[in-house]
Amino acid sequence: MAKRKEQRRAKDLSTMLVACEWGSCSYKGSRMEDLSEHMAQHLHDHLGEGDAMEDLDDYPCLWRGCEFVAIGSPKELALHAHFHLFHAKLMFVGRQQLQRHPVATACRQELNSSNLITELGEAFVCEWEHCDSTFNNPEWFYRHVDMHAHCTDLQPLPDQQQALFCSWKGCEAFFKIKYRLREHLRSHTQERLVACPTCGAMFSSNTKFYDHMQRQAQPDESLICEHCDKTFANERLLRDHVRQHVNHIKCPLCDMTCTSLGTLKIHIKFRHCDERPFPCDFCSSCFKNLHDLRKHMETHNEGAAYHCSVEGCEYSSRVSNTMREHYRRAHEGSMVSRYKCHLCDKTFSWCYTLTLHLRNKHQLKWPSGHTRFRYKKAEDGYMRLNMVRYETVEVTQEIMKNMAAKKRTPRKSAGGGAPSKRPALEPSPSPDPSPSPASSPAPSPAPSLTDQSEARSSPQGAGPVYCMLSSVSPEGEGPEEQGEEPVSGQSGAVRALAAVARGLGMHVV
Repeated sequence: MAKRKEQRRAKDLSTMLVACEWGSCSYKGSRMEDLSEHMAQHLHDHLGEGDAMEDLDDYPCLWRGCEFVAIGSPKELALHAHFHLFHAKLMFVGRQQLQRHPVATACRQELNSSNLITELGEAFVCEWEHCDSTFNNPEWFYRHVDMHAHCTDLQPLPDQQQALFCSWKGCEAFFKIKYRLREHLRSHTQERLVACPTCGAMFSSNTKFYDHMQRQAQPDESLICEHCDKTFANERLLRDHVRQHVNHIKCPLCDMTCTSLGTLKIHIKFRHCDERPFPCDFCSSCFKNLHDLRKHMETHNEGAAYHCSVEGCEYSSRVSNTMREHYRRAHEGSMVSRYKCHLCDKTFSWCYTLTLHLRNKHQLKWPSGHTRFRYKKAEDGYMRLNMVRYETVEVTQEIMKNMAAKKRTPRKSAGGGAPSKRPALEPSPSPDPSPSPASSPAPSPAPSLTDQSEARSSPQGAGPVYCMLSSVSPEGEGPEEQGEEPVSGQSGAVRALAAVARGLGMHVV
């Protein structure tokens, strides 16, 4: 199967024809080598050489439909421009896929966003052991990393078997065949294999590309996520979505829990790291990413750079965020009360004012490891506090161990070895702050879904707060596979989450 995929991909690229969209250029190339040389000439003509290149303050991208400007860094523009070519190649692959396997639903995203690509920095860096090579061309970078996998030899394991080890910095993964190692390396390089020819969105597999199309089909109102009320076109998309609500990764530095390694990396970068590698050229401020730096640069605008577009309004601002805030307040009628307290029914116009109310009036505190409350639209149309969190049993056990160590009190388990749990929302300390674990049957040897729930009382008048913990199998099997009565209008994963909670006598919020 893997070999057939590689052969099919090679066949697609053998007929490739990619157009250069730099300025008014009409060049078309069939080889990435030719296209890269062509782009290098564009950059040479655009940037100049030597001192002339360094004298510029910013470097705009001339690719059609792109509004990117590299601030003080010609290297960043070079990487960005070469990525446009790589992105155009992926969109060609996407067109080939759709010709081979037509889909019923076409992409309906905006056409003018197809040439907008993500921020990339100044270079791609290979973190393979003993290799610190850098590249300004994504095509050469991905080929270079793929060569590491190709040249890797089998090494012995303790059980007298052999495996191919990933030598990427901090990675201990190993595989039996080279195709799996090459596939794994894409998780380090973030390489994408196909892009939507309509909107330009990039994907790591053809399956995710086709899911992109399916998500734009008319949703089935019966396939609704009970956690966020989104509807989906088919059962598999809903099942995959439900897993995104389950936190299965715990931060090693605090009790924050995340749904993916990507969100964990962002959390660690912004909450636990002091490194700020992006300095401002006009003041002493430094930032953790380019996005924050560019937003900050707006504060150095001379005079008002943004003016309200509403006729008769003379409001102006140096910062785009302030202008958007003005527009919402003054011209969109967004002062309507959209948020409501679940304890006293008081209404608020902004989520942060409701948060202050919950903390000061009702003494509620943020969940461990988190820095804000989250709100969900209720049946009455108001945004109310979301009091449900989904976490795997393994993550919850680790969190409870940390809590027990902090309190220096022994943690007792429920019958059958079930771990203690924590609610999604935690009240401020009360005379008896220790949670009471909910009793649940011992898990079967290999369940497709294992869920436990717990109720914990909030401050007086708040009512119980519920927490559901879930361990979802990769296939996301529902109760219908286990002989349970299916419930109309719910996915298998959602039915299982709700059924187990009700079986324990819990009300599902």
